[in-house]
Amino acid sequence: MYGVTKVYPGDVVALDDVYLTVEKGDFVFIVGQSGAGKSTLLSLIYRGTVPTRGQVFVDGRNIVRLRRREVPLLRRKIGAIYQDFKLLPDRTVYDNVAFALEVIEAPPKDISRKVSQALEMVGLSGKATCLPDQLSGGEQQRVAIARAVVNDPLILVADEPTGNLDPETSNGIMALLSDVNCRGTTVIMATHNQAIVDRMRRRVVEIEAGRIVRDERQGTYCHEA
Repeated sequence: MYGVTKVYPGDVVALDDVYLTVEKGDFVFIVGQSGAGKSTLLSLIYRGTVPTRGQVFVDGRNIVRLRRREVPLLRRKIGAIYQDFKLLPDRTVYDNVAFALEVIEAPPKDISRKVSQALEMVGLSGKATCLPDQLSGGEQQRVAIARAVVNDPLILVADEPTGNLDPETSNGIMALLSDVNCRGTTVIMATHNQAIVDRMRRRVVEIEAGRIVRDERQGTYCHEA
């Protein structure tokens, strides 16, 4: 991101002149108080919104200039997971994950193979025929992770993925995201979970009132003097 400012209606400034570079294979925590601009920053990456000013590059391309028909092609490179899972309630675990491949018209043989691999990775091979309401919160988030990575994305953005989970389940989710990162996917995660950030000691970018106020390797949730 280069000089990115995002102003919402009512002159609400979500981001103010932000410069941020994330290298391939990095794992970045985005921290800051509610309303600091974390979710807006993530949304800019998958072009859920566009900046008022500035440029956003993904995989070497300025995505601000994409035509509307080109946006789906961008999103094939980006997986996303959320605090509230966003699963389709009337579809099985298998079908929820397969949906991410169906929308890009992947061949049926590829869908079967990739979905099976993704469910095995998140430890849910035995839950493929279950509906979301038959799963625990942690299992639903694992389904969401499988759906996000089934297409082997370059980037995974995660917006408070452990926000509704207990500490033990949260640790399991983070172990999965670490595994995804080790396989080569760049992970950018917004979080309020201090314990996770302090334990993992990854890159930490702190946002305050729409501006980046700290960017450190092997960081903690709060700045160490």
